[in-house]
Formats: sequence, structure tokens, C-alpha cells
Amino acid sequence: MAQTATSIDRENKKVDSLFYFFNNGFDKKAYKQAHNLLPKFKTNKALANTNFLLAYYHNKYAAIDSSIYYTQQALKSKSAVNDSLANRLTILAYQLLAINNKNKGLYHESKKWNIKGAELSEKHNETNLYYSHLHGLASTYIALGKNQEALDLFEKCIKYSNDDEIILGSYINLGSIYSSFNKYKTSNNYLQKAKEICEKDPNRKQALINVIINIGDNYLNNGEANKALLEFYDAKKTSFQNKFYNLELIVTDKIGTTLYNEKRDNDALLIFTSALPKAMSLGALDVLMHSYLMLEKISVRKDDYNSAYSYGKRYYQIKDSIDNSQKEKEINSLEIKFETLEKEKTIKVLQIENLNKSLNIKNKDADIEKYKLQKAIIAKQNENQVLQLQNGVEKRKNEIALLKEKEALKVVELDRQKTIKYIVLVAFFILLIPIVALLIIYYQKLQAQGLLNLKEKEINEQRVNSLKKDQELKLIKASVEGQNQERKKIAQEMHDSVGGNLAAIKLQFSQLSNHPDNMKLIYSQLDDTYEQVRNLSHNLLPKKIRENDFVDLIKEYINTVEEASELIINVSFFDEVKINSLTKILQNELFSIFQELTTNTIKYAKAKTIDIQLDLLNGCIFFIYEDDGIGFDLSVTTLGIGLTNIKNRVENYNGILHIDSKLERGTSINIEIPLKA
Repeated sequence: MAQTATSIDRENKKVDSLFYFFNNGFDKKAYKQAHNLLPKFKTNKALANTNFLLAYYHNKYAAIDSSIYYTQQALKSKSAVNDSLANRLTILAYQLLAINNKNKGLYHESKKWNIKGAELSEKHNETNLYYSHLHGLASTYIALGKNQEALDLFEKCIKYSNDDEIILGSYINLGSIYSSFNKYKTSNNYLQKAKEICEKDPNRKQALINVIINIGDNYLNNGEANKALLEFYDAKKTSFQNKFYNLELIVTDKIGTTLYNEKRDNDALLIFTSALPKAMSLGALDVLMHSYLMLEKISVRKDDYNSAYSYGKRYYQIKDSIDNSQKEKEINSLEIKFETLEKEKTIKVLQIENLNKSLNIKNKDADIEKYKLQKAIIAKQNENQVLQLQNGVEKRKNEIALLKEKEALKVVELDRQKTIKYIVLVAFFILLIPIVALLIIYYQKLQAQGLLNLKEKEINEQRVNSLKKDQELKLIKASVEGQNQERKKIAQEMHDSVGGNLAAIKLQFSQLSNHPDNMKLIYSQLDDTYEQVRNLSHNLLPKKIRENDFVDLIKEYINTVEEASELIINVSFFDEVKINSLTKILQNELFSIFQELTTNTIKYAKAKTIDIQLDLLNGCIFFIYEDDGIGFDLSVTTLGIGLTNIKNRVENYNGILHIDSKLERGTSINIEIPLKA
């Protein structure tokens, strides 16, 4: 029963509300509602978009397999929809499949989806999505170690894309690639451009600081310490202004280390000294300990061994240093208590004097005596308390003096250990000299043996090449002889059966006016001749094509090639049942293309790996063939007989052949053949 326009509109509004929730921070709510609504939706468009939302949700939370599943479900639902939105959904689905497969570590699979997405984007003029796929493909190339290919694609994205995020990501990636090539000047140029983009957007301050730090590292690796320091100081200033205190502390550490390496010890001393309280307040123990270590090294270089020992001690025993500072606080606390007691004593004396004035004259002598006694008691108590405080202070002073004596003893012990180390080092170098000499002699012997092995390898390779050529000649001769025999057989069949029937039909036609009743006989002879031609054409197909499933035949052929060579061939099919049901003539053509491409790779490409993908989707055959060989320059190379034959075979089926190859980059061949013209 067909759906009404009202119900379709209602489903579309529900899908729009799901995407509103997802894009505005209510992704959990969108996820739950999508699961509830999915079984209730009827239109393919609503089903495709809802599955697509679930795929994005699982991608966001790193549930890769679930994301791939819902993406494939979205593509299945979309297959019945044919409009511009459906095409855009397909392109986005390819992008999501590429991202998920890259996250799984399946880089070749990710590369395939990015290529398919880029081709579809270009076909439907989806420019932004086209460059998003190119950017993703370039990132995959980096993961595969193909930095040169990634570099070409990033530069293309910068040149033609108008998306700021793609351009910014391309600049930063190019900076990283050129830095890995030790081309620091070029790397800095791209990082400076990324810096300019970040400076225009106040929300990219943290990214800006990281870009500046990378620029500084490049200058440092290139030996330009002064320029590196300028960048580091700029990053430090920006971090402080934006309250990125952890980043500020990291940059401060880089500045201090650079100043130390440049032997600007006084400046480095100030930097590391200023970093200590900030590291303590932020709890950055790594920076704190590194600062103590660098202060120790600076002190040693300045021959200040007492300070060096102190910093070294703090480097290894930060907790003890804090405990020692607590002891000083206790002494200060004792002094405060002593002063408080003195004030309390004065207050008590004043209280006694006031009490004395209020006594009666009759009790004056007794009160005076009592007052003297109380004063003596108070004085004695105060004297005892002062003595206790003095004893405590003296005890603390003795402990501090004892600690200083221990530190002095440790300095002496440290000097003694240094002397022992110097003696051990001298003895070690004396023993090392003959060992190095023996190693040099052994290395020269290994080098000579290596040259000998290399020569033997070259001779063996020449023998193998000679045997291969002999084998190829034998195969060619056998092939020619087989073809000649097949031609003779075909000629004989044509002459004896088809030729005889045609001669009889011709004779019947010449006498048709005299014998009009022979028309039925002529039709019967024509049917017989047609059947003979059909059987003859069927028998021309190779026996292995006629009697075997196509997928099994390809796998058997690949196993044979791998056993006879050092190639690794990865092949995948989808859908195998449909591929096996193709017409035998088309299977024969595809098998010939397989043979021709693998033969070319073995002869010319010097490849180690071949990746082959054969898919039958939406009434079209997609054939992708890639190798990691030496490649060739399409602009100066003409197609040989083999590739020309492949092109003709594909064009006979109204197909498309696309060849992509560059020197030292390998070769990629894409073929699409529609099953319905």
C-alpha cells in the first residue's frame, strides 16, 4: 500500500529532529530515539538517513564495527533512492567507511573507499566532499609510509579546496612531512601559513601554540638556535596570555634547555629557577625534576659543586627538601610562642598591681607579702618556660648543624666517587682500544664476504633470468602450436559442416521457383547451420573456463603465480555467487585481463605486492588492480600491445579503463564494466 504525502513528510520531520539533537550536543538522546524509530520507518530515505546517523554516533564513540554496519545498512536503504541527496549520502558513507577502516588499521581498504568517494564526488560536482576524500586519502598514505604521494595530495587540497579546516590540516601535515625529509625551511613555510590561519580565529589559540612550538623545533634541528628561541618566547607569551599554564611550562623548559646547549648559563639559570615555583604550583613533577637536573648541570659547568650537590639532592629527594623547609617553619613557630609568653607575663604583672591597689590598709603587709610570693612564682614559671624554649631552639640548631656536617661529608664522598669513576673510565678506554681494533678487522672481513655474496647473487640472478627466458620461449612455442591446431580444427569444422550446409541452402534457393515446397526444408537447414555455428563458438572457449567456477579459477591461477615468483597477491571478490554466474564469454575476457596485468607486473614492474579487488555492485563490475612496483610515466609512455588489448576488451563492453601510474609510485588500474548497456 503506497504511503501518503503526509506520512512521508512526518517521517522526514522526525529524521530532521534526530539530526538536530545529534548536532546540538544531545547525541545520546538522538541515539535512543533513532533506535526506537528505525523499525517504524517505511520510506527508504528515512531508513537510510537514520542508519547514517547511527553510523556517525558509533564512529564518534569509537565503536568501529558498529559504525561500519550501520553505514552499510544506510547504503542498502539508499539504493532505491536516486536523487542528489542520495548521491551525497553515498559519498559521505564512503568517507565514513574510509575513516573507520583507517582506525581499524585496514589502510588499503580505507584507501579504496576514499578513491571511490573521490570519483563519485567528482562525477556529481561535490567539490568540498571531493577534497575531503583527497585529504583522507593523503592521511592514509602517511600511515602506509607513502609520504611523497601524501605530499602531492595535500598540495592539491591547498591549491583547489576552499575549506579552511582542510587547508589548515594540509599545512600542518605538509610541515610534518617536510620536517621528516629534513627540509626544515620548507616545513617552516607551511607551518607559518598554518600559524596565519590560527591567528585569524581566536578559538584556535591552543593549535596556534603547538604550531609555533613545531616551528621552533624545526629551527632547533636545523641549528638555528636564535630563531628557535624567538619562536619559543612567542609561544610562552601566548600561553601566558591565554592562561595555558601547562603549555607555558613546557615551552619554558625548552627555552632553558636551548640556552644551556648554547652555553648561556646565566640566562638558563634564571629560566630554570623561575620554572621551579610554577612547576610546584601546577604539580608538574617532570618539569620540576628536569629543572633541578639542569640546574645541577649548570652549577657543575660553573664549578659551583656545592650548589650542584644541593640541586642533585633535590632532584633525587624532593620530599626530603620539603621536610627540611618544614623544620625551619617549626623554629619560627617557637619564636612566636616565646614572644606570646612574654606578653602574657606583662599582662599578669599589671593585673597583680591593680589587685594590690584595691587591698585594704589592714591587710597591706600580708597582701604585699602575698604579691611578692605570687610574683616570684610567676617569674619562676616564666623562667622555666624560657629555658624550655631556649633548649628547643638549641636542639633545632644542633640538628641543623648536624645536617650541615652530613652534607659536607656527602660532598667529600661525592668527590671520592668521582675520582674512582675517572680511574674506571681510563681503565675501560685502555681495554677498549684492542677490542675496537678486532672489531674493525672483523668488519672488513664481513664486508669482503658481503661483496662475494653479492657477486654470487648477481650470477644466480642471471642464471634465473636465463631460465625464465627459455621457459617463456617454450611457452610461446607451445601456445603458437596450440593456436595453429585450433585454427585447423575450426577451418575443418567450418568447411565440412557449416560450408556444406550453406552450399545445400544455396542450391535449394536456386531451385525455389521450381520447387516452392522446399521452403520448410530450407528453414530446417538454416536452423541446423545456426546450431552448428553456436556449438562451434561455444567450443572455442577454453575448457578451464567452461568447466570451472570463475572465482576458483582465478584463485588457482594466483596460487600458481605466487609459487612461481616472489610476489604476494591479495585478492577479494564481492559477490562471489553473482560473479560465478556471469556469462562464460565475459568470464573469459576478465580472465585474459587478469593474465595480461599479472604478466606485465612480473616482466616490468619489479613489484613485491599486488592488490586485486573484483566487485559486482548495482549491475556494474568494478575491477581494481594495484601494484607497488617502479611504475611508469604516462605522459611519455605509449600503451603496449597488452594494455591496448585490455582497452579494446573493456570498450567492447562499453566499459571504462583508467590507468594511474608514476615513477617509483607503482601502478593503479581501475576498470568499470556495465552489465546492461
